[in-house]
Amino acid sequence: MNENIILIGAGLGQMQTNCYIAGNRQTKEALVFDPGDEGYRVMEMLEKEGLELTAVLLTHGHFDHVMALPYLQEQKPGLPVYLHEDEEDVLREPSLNLTSMFGEPVSMDADHLVKDGQILDLLDTEIHCIHVPGHTKGGVCYYFKEQGWLIAGDTLFRQSIGRTDFPTGDTDALLSGIREKLFVLPDETEVYPGHMNSTTIGLEKRTNPFLMQP
Repeated sequence: MNENIILIGAGLGQMQTNCYIAGNRQTKEALVFDPGDEGYRVMEMLEKEGLELTAVLLTHGHFDHVMALPYLQEQKPGLPVYLHEDEEDVLREPSLNLTSMFGEPVSMDADHLVKDGQILDLLDTEIHCIHVPGHTKGGVCYYFKEQGWLIAGDTLFRQSIGRTDFPTGDTDALLSGIREKLFVLPDETEVYPGHMNSTTIGLEKRTNPFLMQP
């Protein structure tokens, strides 16, 4: 296992959305997942760790996961942004990314549209893209297979799941996607959700009330 790869996180903004930074201490490259707000804090965390921001990866397009993106793009012109291909219009359309509901409408675009099952070769490790629609139609989890980490966004929480009552949500798709695509991962896989504390795949299989089999 590449022991140079690290993962740190912080809750940002009034929604306390978990933003994660994955970095390679050897190459000094870093990826930011879901920069929800307070972009200056993201840059401070990177500076503290001696890391250089090279890309942003979004689990989905909701406002509380993306509002620091313009700030980061100002600090790093040409910064690549990754998003699932089915989520492109969610990020772009204020009525879908919920900025029109919770504040000033904002439209954003991604540079790289990933597919289900695609493997990204970043940070000198492999990051697997797992499409799990339901919270939004293009929700994607990022699985660091070698490290045993899953950046889950608002798909799977500790003993809960993402809400499905926003535009493009689908409860049945979310539940089946979690069971079929996430619960097949090793039980010891650490799950890092968009809100609240981390958990493991094994714990959720045993105790998540939304997903326990009758």
